[in-house]
Amino acid sequence: MARFWQGLVGVIAAIALVSLAIIVIHFRDAGGTFGLDGSSDRTQPGVFHVTAVKPPASGAGVRAGDTLRYDPSPANVLKLSSTAPGDRIVFHDGTRDVVLTATAASKLSTTNVAFLITFLLAKLAFVAMAILIIWRKADDPAARALAVFLVAFGAAIDFDPVIFRALPLRAAALLLNQIFVALTAVGVYAFSCYFPQTADRGFRQWMRRLLPALTVVIAAVALGAVVVDYARGGVGSGLGSTYVLLYLATVGAAIVSLMLSYRNASAGERARMRWVLGTFAVGLSGIVLLLLAAIVGVNPNDAQPLALTIITIPFGLAYVILRHRVLDITFVVNRALVYSIVSVIVVGAFIIFEWLLSHLVESNSRTSVLLQLGGALALGLSVRFVHARVDAHVDDFFFRDRHLAEEAIRRFAQEAALITDADVLVKRTVEVAQRNARLTGAAFYARRNGLYLALYSTLPNATALDENDEAVLAMRTWHNPVHGQAFMDSRLCGDDAFPMMVRGQLAGFLACGTKLSHESLAPDERDALRVLARDAGIALDSLRIARIEAELAFLSADGELPPAVRLRLSSLVAPQDRAQPAGPPVRSSQ
Repeated sequence: MARFWQGLVGVIAAIALVSLAIIVIHFRDAGGTFGLDGSSDRTQPGVFHVTAVKPPASGAGVRAGDTLRYDPSPANVLKLSSTAPGDRIVFHDGTRDVVLTATAASKLSTTNVAFLITFLLAKLAFVAMAILIIWRKADDPAARALAVFLVAFGAAIDFDPVIFRALPLRAAALLLNQIFVALTAVGVYAFSCYFPQTADRGFRQWMRRLLPALTVVIAAVALGAVVVDYARGGVGSGLGSTYVLLYLATVGAAIVSLMLSYRNASAGERARMRWVLGTFAVGLSGIVLLLLAAIVGVNPNDAQPLALTIITIPFGLAYVILRHRVLDITFVVNRALVYSIVSVIVVGAFIIFEWLLSHLVESNSRTSVLLQLGGALALGLSVRFVHARVDAHVDDFFFRDRHLAEEAIRRFAQEAALITDADVLVKRTVEVAQRNARLTGAAFYARRNGLYLALYSTLPNATALDENDEAVLAMRTWHNPVHGQAFMDSRLCGDDAFPMMVRGQLAGFLACGTKLSHESLAPDERDALRVLARDAGIALDSLRIARIEAELAFLSADGELPPAVRLRLSSLVAPQDRAQPAGPPVRSSQ
């Protein structure tokens, strides 16, 4: 199943990147134009009402206010909706035929170029976030839904069919775009059913059960709206408005589901959910307004700036995922990525420096060569310094909470040796592990009479294990942490167990349940818990030895014992204990 979702996201991402490459290659071409501004009649097929004209329509005698008729075939409808240079349509103005051949549109203005670059960057950000999430979280339904939403949204952004010259490809692009848009609604709907926890009752459970049927219905309506409307010559069949309303209802249901989750969430989860709700609310607000504008007949080009709100979605979710650990994906920002970003910045700076030199300094002059060499040397030497500084700040900004939690675990591991009460040691070890590693529970196991018993546990079904249990035997043999799911016949509770090795023997282990985020333990967390288990086991063994020595000191002071026995007992007691006055031994339940 994980492979299927990774493959699906990969295919959509590939389509998005191909379309991105085509757009970049043809970005200087703003498409084609017949020189007609206006709209098709919503009630009559093949009727176009002209509101303004420019070449080539103005040169053919067409005037503002004219009503033109054309063959309402799907090919002509496609040409009107996505015009490319060279497209040809025969219009009739009531007295004569007007043959118009689309010419290249005017070059993009600075504003249009800015819009295009913004949308392309957003497209790339959506796709990149989706790939990163599905790469590591394909088994998590919430992550899968989020990845599908992101990659579908990224694929749909600026997916203009006009970049395809062949009409069959242009028609396929329109249909594909509708599928991507439908998947965005399904993705956010599914995400609301599984985040932060899978819906298991009430309205959210009902929504989750409707998810397969909703996917089929919204996809069918989306495709039908395109096919039927174009078959009718661009005249709305009602499916277009139905699709828009269904889309808005789906997104609205997702928002209601997230609000219900927020109401039932814990205090810790609410902080993360506020960011998620805010990100989706701001990011989708422009799309909702754009769809409403389409219903009331507003020109899509005039309403296009509303869609700029989508930029907040990938960057907002990236911040939430990293800073507030919504999906606990800490792999996203690492040293390799930071180094790559810094390298790109440095290379870009060098290119700009070269461009400035070519315009400000005489070409091929000695001064130019010296400046180029000096600039390259300065930039090259600064890479390591800049990388180190950026790496430190990024690591501190995004992973501060995790570092503090890891530090708390390691600090308590050092303090464990000074705890003088076994009950306190055992209980605090479990609490520190559970709180700082964000576990559903933990258990402290120790060896007693050939069995490993849970001295303190917040995990259900923490039953006793014998020495021959699969997981226990693996820890006794290899002295390494084990994953409970790798042992089918083991009675070990929890997902992971960290051994407490004392003098080469397994004195006990720390069993850890699943994380609250359902994420696997990160390498740094596993290492901190391993150290905690090791030091807690040694500390407990030290308390046991101290208790035995106290018993021996008490017995060696007993005057009724034979002198030889008292001497032998006294030799087993530490020198500092023999120097202390005899007293009753300290009893412990452990």
